[in-house]
Amino acid sequence: MNIEGEAKFNLPIDNLWDTLHDEEILKKVIPGCQELVLTGNGEYDVVLKLGVAAVKGEYIGKVKIEDVDKPNYYILHATGSGSPGHVDAKMDCRLVETENGSILEWKCDAIVGGMIASVGNRVLAGVAKFLAGKFFKDIQKEIKASV
Repeated sequence: MNIEGEAKFNLPIDNLWDTLHDEEILKKVIPGCQELVLTGNGEYDVVLKLGVAAVKGEYIGKVKIEDVDKPNYYILHATGSGSPGHVDAKMDCRLVETENGSILEWKCDAIVGGMIASVGNRVLAGVAKFLAGKFFKDIQKEIKASV
């Protein structure tokens, strides 16, 4: 499954980078996040409770930040599994400075298996886009609250 998008922020690129890598903010804005613990070197243990269609459950996984070119680029690699299935996702994240702030351009390639895959790519892609939209909307709220 491949999805991509962009999110615009009224924040300088360095501030956006810091926000996107702030563990406390991420705990609040990652949909379904129950736990996010930095284990070192850009690696996190994560626990999420999510539901897709009739398939709901808890996922335990790891997130790793790789190929870092601060504040312009990084790759987020996430793996997780639980009773509903498993996911292995790689997301390229490019930050671009603009006149009014910055933009995050992202492209995600995910492999999904188990019961969760039974809902089909079309539904999964729709849910993934919804969750990404919620994530960025909540990041915007956190940014406004901190100003």
